Amino acid sequence: MDIAPLQSTPAASASATTQFAADFDTFLTLLTTQLQNQDPLKPLDTEKFTEQLVQFASVEQSIQTNQHLEALIALQSSSANETALATVGKLAEIASDGVTFAEGPVEWRYELPREAASVTLQVADANGVTVATLPGETRAGRHIFSWDGRLDNGSTADTGEYRLSIAAVDAEGEPIAATTDIRGLVDSAVFNDGAPKIEIAGALYDLSLLSRVEARTQYRMGDE
Repeated sequence: MDIAPLQSTPAASASATTQFAADFDTFLTLLTTQLQNQDPLKPLDTEKFTEQLVQFASVEQSIQTNQHLEALIALQSSSANETALATVGKLAEIASDGVTFAEGPVEWRYELPREAASVTLQVADANGVTVATLPGETRAGRHIFSWDGRLDNGSTADTGEYRLSIAAVDAEGEPIAATTDIRGLVDSAVFNDGAPKIEIAGALYDLSLLSRVEARTQYRMGDE
């Protein structure tokens, strides 16, 4: 007897459960009929029946596992949606090196775990091409880098996505790993592709990048 493969959607699980029950009832009916009409001198081979019973038990466990996973995924999705909605209108800190440049200045925050001998800040466009190179603060701790969109060639950057990379070295020339994040007011929560995102200054960020939320409805460039 063939048993339909399992799917992962709630509708498919319900269908699989119904199909499983029907198949199992049919199997028991066939088994009972064959046992009642078997030749006493040539009893039926019970090994195949045992294999079928084991297979049915395995399928039932798989269906129940899928149903439990679906319930957990639904709870997790609901919790993520609520988290995204709760950040709207508040000041959020995102562990990201990317911002959207439009007309006004944009800013990043970077943190040095220890004092550096030199720090070079490099802004790259969406194609990964470095368009602006500036010196950075060398003291240990958090620093704010505000960029007005001015490029190395003297022109102004076009509207688009830009990323900041930091090259920091100590007095011995050893590299220092710096962390980068951005801050901004959350304009909206977006629910596309089943994964909620938050929107800040036109850019979308995953909730997994959210590191801090403050109950502030106003924010000025350079605020701590």
